[in-house]
Amino acid sequence: MRNLLFSVVITSLAILSPRTLQADDAGARAIIEAAIERNGGEKRLAKAKGTSSKIKGSVQVNSIPVPITGDIASHGGTRQRISVALSIDGQAVAFVSVVNQSEGWRKIVDNTVEMTADELIEAKASAYSAHVQTLIPLRDKAFELTSFGEREVGGRKVVGITVTHEGRRPINLFFDKENYRLLRTEMTVRDETTFKEVPEESTMSDFKEFNGIPRATKITVKRNGQLYADLEVEDFKTSETVDETLFAKP
Repeated sequence: MRNLLFSVVITSLAILSPRTLQADDAGARAIIEAAIERNGGEKRLAKAKGTSSKIKGSVQVNSIPVPITGDIASHGGTRQRISVALSIDGQAVAFVSVVNQSEGWRKIVDNTVEMTADELIEAKASAYSAHVQTLIPLRDKAFELTSFGEREVGGRKVVGITVTHEGRRPINLFFDKENYRLLRTEMTVRDETTFKEVPEESTMSDFKEFNGIPRATKITVKRNGQLYADLEVEDFKTSETVDETLFAKP
Protein backbone atom coordinates (compact mmCIF):
# COMPACT_ATOMS: atom_id res chain seq x y z
CA MET A 1 0.00 0.00 0.00
CA ARG A 2 3.15 2.20 -0.36
CA ASN A 3 1.98 4.67 -2.98
CA LEU A 4 -1.52 3.29 -3.29
CA LEU A 5 -3.30 6.58 -2.72
CA PHE A 6 -0.89 9.14 -4.14
CA SER A 7 -2.47 8.64 -7.54
CA VAL A 8 -6.03 8.60 -6.21
CA VAL A 9 -6.11 12.43 -6.55
CA ILE A 10 -7.21 14.18 -9.66
CA THR A 11 -3.26 14.19 -9.05
CA SER A 12 -2.12 10.62 -9.92
CA LEU A 13 -1.39 10.67 -13.63
CA ALA A 14 0.76 9.55 -16.62
CA ILE A 15 2.76 10.77 -19.65
CA LEU A 16 2.66 9.35 -23.17
CA SER A 17 5.18 10.57 -25.75
CA PRO A 18 3.42 12.69 -28.40
CA ARG A 19 4.65 12.29 -31.95
CA THR A 20 4.22 15.84 -33.12
CA LEU A 21 5.71 17.79 -30.21
CA GLN A 22 6.63 21.39 -30.98
CA ALA A 23 8.90 23.82 -29.16
CA ASP A 24 7.44 26.14 -26.52
CA ASP A 25 5.06 28.25 -28.57
CA ALA A 26 2.40 30.92 -28.43
CA GLY A 27 -0.23 28.32 -29.31
CA ALA A 28 0.42 26.29 -26.17
CA ARG A 29 0.23 29.35 -23.95
CA ALA A 30 -2.92 30.48 -25.74
CA ILE A 31 -4.52 27.17 -24.77
CA ILE A 32 -3.70 27.81 -21.11
CA GLU A 33 -5.09 31.35 -21.29
CA ALA A 34 -8.31 30.04 -22.84
CA ALA A 35 -8.54 27.36 -20.16
CA ILE A 36 -8.09 29.96 -17.40
CA GLU A 37 -10.82 32.13 -18.89
CA ARG A 38 -13.29 29.26 -19.37
CA ASN A 39 -12.65 27.52 -16.04
CA GLY A 40 -13.51 30.23 -13.55
CA GLY A 41 -11.42 33.15 -14.77
CA GLU A 42 -8.17 34.70 -13.59
CA LYS A 43 -9.61 36.31 -10.46
CA ARG A 44 -11.07 33.09 -9.04
CA LEU A 45 -8.21 30.82 -10.07
CA ALA A 46 -5.51 33.18 -8.79
CA LYS A 47 -7.04 32.85 -5.33
CA ALA A 48 -7.19 29.05 -5.58
CA LYS A 49 -3.66 28.43 -4.31
CA GLY A 50 -5.02 25.58 -2.22
CA THR A 51 -7.65 22.97 -3.08
CA SER A 52 -9.54 20.37 -1.10
CA SER A 53 -11.78 17.57 -2.34
CA LYS A 54 -14.06 15.03 -0.72
CA ILE A 55 -13.97 11.75 -2.65
CA LYS A 56 -15.44 8.27 -2.74
CA GLY A 57 -15.01 5.32 -5.07
CA SER A 58 -12.68 2.34 -5.37
CA VAL A 59 -9.08 1.39 -6.09
CA GLN A 60 -7.87 -1.89 -7.53
CA VAL A 61 -5.86 -4.12 -5.18
CA ASN A 62 -4.78 -7.40 -6.78
CA SER A 63 -7.47 -6.79 -9.44
CA ILE A 64 -10.15 -6.47 -6.75
CA PRO A 65 -11.97 -3.14 -6.28
CA VAL A 66 -11.56 -1.84 -2.73
CA PRO A 67 -14.06 0.86 -1.64
CA ILE A 68 -12.61 4.11 -0.31
CA THR A 69 -13.85 7.44 1.04
CA GLY A 70 -11.76 10.40 2.05
CA ASP A 71 -10.41 13.91 1.68
CA ILE A 72 -7.50 15.35 -0.30
CA ALA A 73 -5.97 18.78 0.31
CA SER A 74 -3.15 20.38 -1.70
CA HIS A 75 -1.45 23.76 -1.52
CA GLY A 76 1.14 25.49 -3.66
CA GLY A 77 2.62 22.38 -5.23
CA THR A 78 4.65 21.44 -2.14
CA ARG A 79 1.99 20.36 0.35
CA GLN A 80 -0.58 17.60 0.12
CA ARG A 81 -2.62 15.60 2.61
CA ILE A 82 -4.54 12.47 1.67
CA SER A 83 -6.81 11.04 4.35
CA VAL A 84 -8.91 8.03 3.39
CA ALA A 85 -10.67 5.01 4.80
CA LEU A 86 -10.43 1.75 2.85
CA SER A 87 -12.98 -1.00 3.34
CA ILE A 88 -11.08 -4.31 3.44
CA ASP A 89 -13.06 -7.47 4.18
CA GLY A 90 -15.78 -5.33 5.70
CA GLN A 91 -13.39 -3.47 8.00
CA ALA A 92 -12.41 0.20 7.64
CA VAL A 93 -8.67 0.90 7.56
CA ALA A 94 -7.64 4.53 8.07
CA PHE A 95 -4.74 5.82 5.97
CA VAL A 96 -3.15 9.29 6.04
CA SER A 97 -0.37 10.53 3.78
CA VAL A 98 1.20 13.96 4.24
CA VAL A 99 3.93 15.72 2.28
CA ASN A 100 4.95 19.13 3.61
CA GLN A 101 7.61 20.64 1.37
CA SER A 102 10.72 18.48 1.93
CA GLU A 103 9.20 16.10 4.49
CA GLY A 104 6.61 13.36 4.36
CA TRP A 105 4.80 10.92 6.63
CA ARG A 106 2.35 8.04 6.39
CA LYS A 107 -0.08 6.86 9.04
CA ILE A 108 -1.87 3.53 8.85
CA VAL A 109 -4.40 3.12 11.68
CA ASP A 110 -2.31 4.35 14.64
CA ASN A 111 1.17 3.77 13.21
CA THR A 112 2.99 6.86 11.85
CA VAL A 113 6.25 6.46 9.92
CA GLU A 114 8.50 8.68 7.85
CA MET A 115 8.18 8.22 4.09
CA THR A 116 10.98 6.42 2.32
CA ALA A 117 12.92 8.37 -0.30
CA ASP A 118 10.88 6.75 -3.10
CA GLU A 119 7.57 7.41 -1.35
CA LEU A 120 8.51 11.06 -0.85
CA ILE A 121 9.32 11.43 -4.55
CA GLU A 122 5.86 10.09 -5.48
CA ALA A 123 4.09 12.25 -2.90
CA LYS A 124 5.86 15.35 -4.20
CA ALA A 125 4.92 14.41 -7.77
CA SER A 126 1.27 14.11 -6.76
CA ALA A 127 1.30 17.54 -5.07
CA TYR A 128 3.02 19.04 -8.11
CA SER A 129 0.44 17.56 -10.47
CA ALA A 130 -2.40 19.09 -8.43
CA HIS A 131 -0.58 22.43 -8.58
CA VAL A 132 -0.21 22.29 -12.36
CA GLN A 133 -3.92 21.65 -12.76
CA THR A 134 -4.80 24.94 -11.04
CA LEU A 135 -3.57 26.50 -14.35
CA ILE A 136 -2.45 29.95 -13.13
CA PRO A 137 1.08 28.68 -12.20
CA LEU A 138 1.63 27.71 -15.86
CA ARG A 139 1.96 31.39 -16.76
CA ASP A 140 5.38 31.28 -15.10
CA LYS A 141 8.14 30.99 -17.71
CA ALA A 142 9.80 28.35 -15.52
CA PHE A 143 7.22 26.02 -17.07
CA GLU A 144 7.91 25.06 -20.67
CA LEU A 145 4.71 24.44 -22.61
CA THR A 146 4.72 22.48 -25.86
CA SER A 147 1.72 21.66 -28.01
CA PHE A 148 1.01 18.48 -29.95
CA GLY A 149 -2.18 19.24 -31.82
CA GLU A 150 -5.62 17.68 -31.70
CA ARG A 151 -6.68 14.26 -30.39
CA GLU A 152 -9.85 12.68 -29.07
CA VAL A 153 -10.87 11.81 -25.51
CA GLY A 154 -14.21 10.13 -24.84
CA GLY A 155 -15.55 11.17 -28.22
CA ARG A 156 -14.57 14.82 -27.68
CA LYS A 157 -11.94 16.67 -29.70
CA VAL A 158 -9.15 17.91 -27.45
CA VAL A 159 -6.05 20.07 -27.78
CA GLY A 160 -3.01 18.86 -25.89
CA ILE A 161 0.09 20.37 -24.32
CA THR A 162 3.06 18.96 -22.46
CA VAL A 163 4.19 20.76 -19.31
CA THR A 164 7.86 20.43 -18.38
CA HIS A 165 9.78 21.96 -15.49
CA GLU A 166 13.31 21.42 -14.26
CA GLY A 167 13.44 18.61 -11.73
CA ARG A 168 9.85 17.51 -12.45
CA ARG A 169 8.26 14.79 -14.53
CA PRO A 170 6.53 15.96 -17.72
CA ILE A 171 2.75 16.08 -17.61
CA ASN A 172 0.39 15.98 -20.60
CA LEU A 173 -2.82 17.99 -20.34
CA PHE A 174 -5.76 17.49 -22.73
CA PHE A 175 -8.37 20.25 -22.97
CA ASP A 176 -11.78 20.00 -24.63
CA LYS A 177 -11.46 22.03 -27.82
CA GLU A 178 -14.92 23.52 -27.36
CA ASN A 179 -15.09 24.51 -23.69
CA TYR A 180 -11.48 24.00 -22.49
CA ARG A 181 -12.38 21.65 -19.67
CA LEU A 182 -9.43 19.48 -18.64
CA LEU A 183 -10.51 16.00 -19.79
CA ARG A 184 -7.33 13.98 -19.30
CA THR A 185 -3.90 14.13 -17.70
CA GLU A 186 -0.95 11.81 -18.31
CA MET A 187 2.42 11.30 -16.63
CA THR A 188 4.57 8.49 -15.26
CA VAL A 189 4.28 7.08 -11.75
CA ARG A 190 6.23 4.49 -9.80
CA ASP A 191 4.00 1.46 -9.36
CA GLU A 192 3.89 0.37 -5.71
CA THR A 193 3.72 -3.35 -6.57
CA THR A 194 6.35 -3.64 -9.32
CA PHE A 195 8.49 -0.66 -8.20
CA LYS A 196 8.81 0.33 -11.86
CA GLU A 197 7.80 3.55 -13.58
CA VAL A 198 4.62 3.05 -15.61
CA PRO A 199 2.34 5.28 -17.69
CA GLU A 200 -0.80 6.41 -15.94
CA GLU A 201 -3.73 8.42 -17.26
CA SER A 202 -6.67 10.05 -15.52
CA THR A 203 -9.83 10.80 -17.49
CA MET A 204 -12.26 13.39 -16.13
CA SER A 205 -15.98 13.78 -16.81
CA ASP A 206 -19.32 15.00 -15.37
CA PHE A 207 -18.25 18.56 -14.61
CA LYS A 208 -19.99 20.62 -11.96
CA GLU A 209 -19.35 24.18 -10.82
CA PHE A 210 -18.07 24.73 -7.28
CA ASN A 211 -18.09 28.43 -6.38
CA GLY A 212 -17.79 29.35 -10.04
CA ILE A 213 -14.99 26.89 -10.88
CA PRO A 214 -15.91 23.89 -13.08
CA ARG A 215 -14.57 20.63 -11.66
CA ALA A 216 -14.86 17.03 -12.84
CA THR A 217 -16.91 14.91 -10.46
CA LYS A 218 -15.90 11.58 -12.01
CA ILE A 219 -12.29 10.45 -12.50
CA THR A 220 -11.12 7.16 -13.99
CA VAL A 221 -7.46 6.25 -13.50
CA LYS A 222 -5.64 3.65 -15.58
CA ARG A 223 -2.13 2.23 -15.31
CA ASN A 224 -0.61 0.53 -18.35
CA GLY A 225 -4.11 0.63 -19.82
CA GLN A 226 -5.61 -1.28 -16.88
CA LEU A 227 -8.21 0.17 -14.51
CA TYR A 228 -6.59 1.43 -11.32
CA ALA A 229 -9.24 3.64 -9.68
CA ASP A 230 -12.79 4.88 -10.15
CA LEU A 231 -13.45 8.05 -8.16
CA GLU A 232 -16.27 10.49 -7.56
CA VAL A 233 -15.70 14.03 -6.26
CA GLU A 234 -18.50 14.90 -3.84
CA ASP A 235 -17.25 18.36 -2.89
CA PHE A 236 -14.49 20.75 -3.98
CA LYS A 237 -13.22 23.92 -2.29
CA THR A 238 -10.38 26.39 -2.82
CA SER A 239 -8.36 28.47 -0.40
CA GLU A 240 -6.06 31.45 -0.81
CA THR A 241 -3.96 30.85 2.32
CA VAL A 242 -2.39 27.70 3.72
CA ASP A 243 -3.77 25.99 6.81
CA GLU A 244 -0.56 24.70 8.38
CA THR A 245 -2.45 22.38 10.72
CA LEU A 246 -3.63 20.32 7.72
CA PHE A 247 -0.06 19.44 6.81
CA ALA A 248 1.33 18.78 10.27
CA LYS A 249 2.72 15.35 11.08
CA PRO A 250 -0.16 12.91 11.74
